[in-house]
Order: sequence, then structure tokens, then C-alpha cells
Amino acid sequence: MTFEDLRELLLSIAEEDTIISTLFSFFIKNKGYSTQILEDIIFYGVKIGWFKIVNVGNDNISYTEIEWRIDNDFQEVVFCDNDFAVKTLFTQESGIPELFKKFIL
Repeated sequence: MTFEDLRELLLSIAEEDTIISTLFSFFIKNKGYSTQILEDIIFYGVKIGWFKIVNVGNDNISYTEIEWRIDNDFQEVVFCDNDFAVKTLFTQESGIPELFKKFIL
């Protein structure tokens, strides 16, 4: 993923603007990324305890899989700790935490 697009993805997650239908439309349809690269980034974030995939209407409902559909408006990716997200993303010189730089092409 390009530097700019990865930064956009991480900031979108921090701003809680990552309903799957939005990700699908922007990153897959418009930008041409595969679902695999998005899954790699998102599930890496889940694995290290930064992200979770939750129900839009009830964040007590979490998911272990993403349904990649343009009409998926019930799942979203969020930071587990939004204060941590803001501090991490906005205090890094590049806006991309070191752990995620491996996804830059």
C-alpha cells in the first residue's frame, strides 16, 4: 500500500470512519487494492491488540472475519483505545507507527 493510502487507512480507523462498505468502496473499488492487503493490515492490528472489528450498532458484538461487500454497513474497524490511537498516529513524524511501515510498498 502506498504511504499516503496507509496513512489514510489508519487515520480513518482512528476517526471511526471505517465501516466495511466505506473501506470497500474507497480502497478496493476506487484505489484498486485487494481485500487481502486490507485484511493483512487490519488483522495485523487485531493481532497486536490495536484494532477490533465490531458491529456498528453495538460495539459489544465483535467479529473474527470481515464480510467484504459494498453493502456491508454493519461491521467496522476501530481502535481498541482511541486515546492511544490519537497519541500514536499524531505523534509519529510520518503519521505511521513503526509497526505498520512494513505494509508500505
